[in-house]
Amino acid sequence: MDVPFSSSGAMSKAHYALVRKIESATPQAADQLLLAEVQSIRHQLGRSTLTLKQSKECLILLLYCAMTVNPGVHVDLEFALPHAINLAEAGHTVQDKRTAGYLFCAEIMPPEHELQLMLVNSIRKDLESPTVPRICLALDTLIQSPSKDVIPAIQTRLYDLLSHESVDIRRRALLAFNRLAEEDPDILKDIASKARKRVADPEPVVVMAALSLCETLARAELLPKDKYHRVISDLLAATWSRRPDPAHGRLLVKLIQSVAETTLSVRDVQVLLDIIRHYVPMGAPAYAIIHQCFSAVSRCSAAVLTQAQAASKTTFVQEIRHLLTVRDPNGLYVFIHGLASVDPKLWAGTSPDIPAVLEGWEVERVMKLLDSEDKSIRKQTLRVLWRVDSSIVESYYARALQGELPLTSELGFDESLSRLLEIVDIICGEDGESYAHQLKNVLKAMEGEGPLNKRPVLQDAVEEALSRMHSGDSSWRTICIGVLFITLTDPASEIGATLMVILTALLCEYLQLTPISPTDILRGLSSRVSAYAASIQDACLVTVLRVSSECDVVPAEAIEAVESLRAHAGRHIKRRCEQFLSLSQSKESLKRILADANSASLPDFVVALEKFEAGRQKSASRSPSIYPTSPPLKPHSPEPTSSRASPSPSKLRYAAYEPPRPTHRLRRVSSGSSRHSDDGSTRSFSHGRAYEDPIALTVTAGDLTLAAQTSDLRSISSGSPRAKLSPLPVVQILDEESSAYLIALDSPFMSEPAPSIASTLSIAEHDFEVTWNDLESSTSRGWCESSIDAVLRRLQGLQRRLKVTERDRPPFEGDLKVVVCPDGTNGSSKEGLAAIRLKESDDDSCLWWLRCEDEELRNIIKATLR
Repeated sequence: MDVPFSSSGAMSKAHYALVRKIESATPQAADQLLLAEVQSIRHQLGRSTLTLKQSKECLILLLYCAMTVNPGVHVDLEFALPHAINLAEAGHTVQDKRTAGYLFCAEIMPPEHELQLMLVNSIRKDLESPTVPRICLALDTLIQSPSKDVIPAIQTRLYDLLSHESVDIRRRALLAFNRLAEEDPDILKDIASKARKRVADPEPVVVMAALSLCETLARAELLPKDKYHRVISDLLAATWSRRPDPAHGRLLVKLIQSVAETTLSVRDVQVLLDIIRHYVPMGAPAYAIIHQCFSAVSRCSAAVLTQAQAASKTTFVQEIRHLLTVRDPNGLYVFIHGLASVDPKLWAGTSPDIPAVLEGWEVERVMKLLDSEDKSIRKQTLRVLWRVDSSIVESYYARALQGELPLTSELGFDESLSRLLEIVDIICGEDGESYAHQLKNVLKAMEGEGPLNKRPVLQDAVEEALSRMHSGDSSWRTICIGVLFITLTDPASEIGATLMVILTALLCEYLQLTPISPTDILRGLSSRVSAYAASIQDACLVTVLRVSSECDVVPAEAIEAVESLRAHAGRHIKRRCEQFLSLSQSKESLKRILADANSASLPDFVVALEKFEAGRQKSASRSPSIYPTSPPLKPHSPEPTSSRASPSPSKLRYAAYEPPRPTHRLRRVSSGSSRHSDDGSTRSFSHGRAYEDPIALTVTAGDLTLAAQTSDLRSISSGSPRAKLSPLPVVQILDEESSAYLIALDSPFMSEPAPSIASTLSIAEHDFEVTWNDLESSTSRGWCESSIDAVLRRLQGLQRRLKVTERDRPPFEGDLKVVVCPDGTNGSSKEGLAAIRLKESDDDSCLWWLRCEDEELRNIIKATLR
C-alpha cells in the first residue's frame, strides 16, 4: 500500500500498519501475522479498562483478520461476540452500533447461537426509537440476520412500521417481513391486506419490496393466486401506460418478473408485445427490459401467443428480426434469446398453417452464430436449433467430434474441447445417463491414444464436468454418477487421465449416491492407480483412502496394489501409500478426519488429512519432561440439556453457587423487611428499586454477556454467598438435617397476609421436560410487558396447582419453568395441563413460551400473560 495513512481509509494507525504488513508478506506469513493479531486483540478485549471506542477498533480489526486469511485457515472469533453485543446496545452513534456491533454479530454469530437472544432487546429498542437511522439499522439487522427468537418481541412494532412516513423504513419493513417469514411463516397471517396497500405506494422502491412480499404470500397460500394475478396485471398495465424511460425501468422489470410467476392471460401477453415493440428501436438501453419480456413469454403456451399476436397484428419475432444484423453482442443475444423463447412453430415454418418469419439469408446468419466468440450466444443458438430440428445439432456434433469442421482445425485445443462439451450439454439435456456416455466419448476423442501415464489432463474438461454435476438436480446427478462409477468396476473399460481425475473428485464428494458397493469401487480404483502419472496417483490414493472409510473390511487386493506401488514409488507417493496402509485400518481416525473437513470435496479432505498427520507427528515428538502435566481443573456440574446446542467450555459456563450455610432455628432475613404471619412463619418481601442486594439489581444484555465472558457471576455480589438465584425473594428455612426453599409472594402493600403460596405451588409428579415434549403439538409465544414476579403472581391467581423449576436448573437453563398441573387424578390426561417458559429481559418485561393442548386453559393463560 503506497498511500499515506490520511488517504488510506484505515480506521486507525494499528489498522494501517497491519494492512501494510499483510500486503508485503507471503501467504503463509500473512496467515501467521493475522492469527497472531487475533490473539493480541483477544488479550486486549480482556482488559477491564476497555472503552467503547477501543472495543469498536478491536472488532473491526478482527473482521479484517477473518476475511483476509487464506481459504482453509479457520479463525474462531466467538470470544468477541459479547463485546459486539455490548456495542450494539451501548454504542453512542449509529455507526458504532452498525459497524462493530450488529455487523460483527451478523458475520460471525451462527444462526442458532445462544447469544442471539441477547440481541432481541437491543433490536426492539432501536425499532422503537424515534430516529429514522436507528430504525433502519434495526431493520437492516433483521433482513441480514433473521431470527425466530426476535419475532414475538418486534412483530407488533414491525407491523406499524409498514405505514411509517419514511420511504426507507416502509421498504425495509416489507423486506424484514419477507425474511422473517423464512424463519416463521405464521408472521405473514395478518399482513396480506397491508401488503396489497403497499403495492399502490407512490414510491417505486416500496412497490418493488411489496411485490416481493406478495409473491411470498401467494406461495404460502395466504393470498389467493387469482387475486394476486389481478393486482399484478392491473399494476403492470397502469405502469406501462406511463411509458417509463428505460433508464428508470426497474419497477417495470420487477412487474414483468412478478407477472411471469403467474399464469399469463392474453391481455398480459399483449402488454408484453407492446413493450417490446416500443423499446426495440431504443437499442442498448432497453435490452434488459426486452430480455425480461421474452423470459416471461417463454412460459406461455402457443395458443395464448397466437391470440395475442393476432390481436396486436404483429409477431414477437417480427419485432426483433432486425437485431440479427447488429454488431453489438448484447443485441445478438437478445435476438437469439427471443427466438428461443417463442414456440418454433410460430416462426420457423414447421407448421403448415403458419408461414416462416425469417428469410433464407437470415437462417444462414443464425447458423453462423454457432461460431460466435461469445459462449452464451453459441449455447442459445444450439438450443434454438435443437427445438427446431434436433437432427441439425446431432449432425453438427458428429462432424465436430471427428474433426471434420473448421471448428477443430482453426481453434485451439482447449477452445475446441469447450465447444464440444457445450454441444453435449444441449444434446443430453436432463438425461444424466446420456451425458455420462457422451462425456466419455468426448474425452477419449480429445485425449487421443497413447500410454495412460503420458496423456494430458484436460483441465477445462474437468472444470466443465464438475460444474455440470453441481448444477444438475439430484436425480440427474445420481444417474450420471452411477454410470461413471460403473466404469471403475469394469476391467475392460479404459479410463483416461482426465476422466480419472473427474472420478476421484466425484467419489470424494458423492460417494453416498452410488448404487455400487464401496468395496467394489475400492478394488477397481486401486487396481488402476499404478498406470497413471504421479500427480494422478496422488489424487487416486487420497480417494482410495476416502472410499475405504465406507468399507467394513478393506479388500486384500487393494492393500496388495498399494503395497506394490509403494515398492517403486517416489517419496511423496510412498508417503501417500503409507497413509492408506495405516489409516485404512483405523476407522476412528478416518471418521475424525472426515468430521474435520470443511466439506466433502477432495481438496478439503486433503487439507483435513494433512492437518491430522501434522497433529499426529507433533504429538509423537513431544517429550513428557518438556510438557509437565497441568494441575487438575475444578470440577463442574454437567451441562444441562437445552433447546439450543450445548455450549462449548468457553461459552456461558457458570460455576455453581455455594450451598447455603446452616443457621440456627431463629431465622434471619439478610435484606428487605420481614413480618410474621398468623401461623408464625416468617415471610420476606422486596421494596422494588430500593432493594439494595447487588444480585437483584437490573443488568443490561451487554452486562450479562460481558460478565459471562470474563468472570464468574458470583463476583457480582460483594456479600456472602447466597442460595441459588431465584426470580423471586427466597427465604431459607433450615434445620440441622434438611433445608427447603419457599417462594414468598407477599406484597408490602397488603393490609392482610396473603394466602400461602405453598398451597398452590406443588411438587407434583409432572416433570417439566417430559411435559414440555408431550405438548409440542400446540405452541404459543409472546412478549409480556410485566416482570416475571408479576407473571407468577397472575398465574397464582388462577387457583391451580403449579410446579416451578428455577432458572439455573435444567432444562432450558436461564428460563423459569412452570407446569400448570391438572386438578384430576388421571396423570396421563392432558386436560388442564400446561407448560410455560419465561425468559427475563433487562427492562422488567419477559418473553414467554406456552404449550397447552387444552384450548380453554390455553386461552385463559394467554389472556393472563398479555
